[in-house]
Amino acid sequence: MSYKLPIILIIFGIGFLLHNLGIIGFTPWILLWPGVLIWFGLQQLIQISKERRGSQDSWEIALWLVVVTVGVYLLLPKIGITVPSIPWKLIWPLFLVILGIMLLFPGKKGKAVFKVHFQPGGKTQMREYKRAFMGEFVRGPGSWVLDDLTLHHSIGTVNLDLTHAIIPEREVFLDISGYVGEASIYLPPGLPFKAECSIGLGEITVLDQHESGSGRYVQIQSEGYDQATKKVNIQVHWKIGEINIRQIR
Repeated sequence: MSYKLPIILIIFGIGFLLHNLGIIGFTPWILLWPGVLIWFGLQQLIQISKERRGSQDSWEIALWLVVVTVGVYLLLPKIGITVPSIPWKLIWPLFLVILGIMLLFPGKKGKAVFKVHFQPGGKTQMREYKRAFMGEFVRGPGSWVLDDLTLHHSIGTVNLDLTHAIIPEREVFLDISGYVGEASIYLPPGLPFKAECSIGLGEITVLDQHESGSGRYVQIQSEGYDQATKKVNIQVHWKIGEINIRQIR
């Protein structure tokens, strides 16, 4: 059982009780959005620290530190603490300029690492690991060789078109995760697959199954998947955005 909802209810109840007794001069509602920013930013920082893989995390750490700082800045005045004013009319245009510069230079956002895994019988298997802060990751629709892929994409789009990909005679693993954006995967007809998808806020479409809202989850497996030799195991977990998995018929 998740304890988040009971804890939130308790906090809101205590907040309204203190307000109604005249102990505090504000209601919990005015703290909602600053609190969400702080909580979400801290949650992502904790996750990055647990999954840390090197210096490519620095952009993500900077991003979520900014989110937490903005949340604290918005929270303090609401509880009666004076903070210096920030010229927002200058801040948000500068943010757009920085964002545009980062999109123009994709080479600065992440890198791919290929590792060789030795399998029983002397066989080798390639696995690609990639982390990117922002941008677009595309494979297909032309011919390309499919191998195991672990991809973490902070902000942007992921598009994998397997309709003309060269798929090996084994189970291929695709593990995709991200914060904000869209992930789309297109499968060739008849390819056995199983998919497990989750999203914090947004939409999931896997074949004919569709879920939208917050905390959505979809799991599906093709008939005969366990017996198939050529198959794809797909894991997609996104915080905010859209997930689409479609099979060409």
